[in-house]
Amino acid sequence: MFGLGGSARRFGVDLLADLPLELTWEGLHREVQRRHGKPIRIAPAPAWLGQDVTGLWLEKDEQSWIFHAAGESELLRRHVILHEYGHILLEHSGCELTLGNAFSHIGDSRRIKTLLGRSTAWTSQEIAAEDAATRLAARLTRHADPLLEVF
Repeated sequence: MFGLGGSARRFGVDLLADLPLELTWEGLHREVQRRHGKPIRIAPAPAWLGQDVTGLWLEKDEQSWIFHAAGESELLRRHVILHEYGHILLEHSGCELTLGNAFSHIGDSRRIKTLLGRSTAWTSQEIAAEDAATRLAARLTRHADPLLEVF
C-alpha cells in the first residue's frame, strides 16, 4: 500500500513524508482513507468506553471507525483523530490496551480486524501514533486553520 516492505516500516522510514505539502483537514482525511483502502467514519465515543480512553480506532473489513471522547474541545477532538490516523498510517495492528482484550470475545463475531485505543497507557505504538499526530498537526498548520495555530 505504501510501496515499502514491512522491514522498512519497522526501521523508521518516514511514511508521512510523502503527504502533500498543502494539506487541509479534509484532504488529510481523504488521503488516510485512500492509503487505508477503505472508508473511515468519525464519531463521538460511546459513554460505556469510560474516561480513560479518549480515542479508539476500530477496523472492520469494509470500513474503519475512529471514536473520540464526546464533549471535549474541538482541539482535543482533532488531536485524538490525528493520533488514530497515526495508527492507521503506521499500519499498527493488534490490541495493546486491556480495554481491547475485553472485546476479544466479540471480535470474530462482529468481524473486527483491529481495535486500538488512545489512553493513558504509553506503549511503543502509542508513542509512535502520538508522534505522528504531532507531525500531522504541524503539516496542517502550513494551511491557515485558526484552530490549529496553537500547535
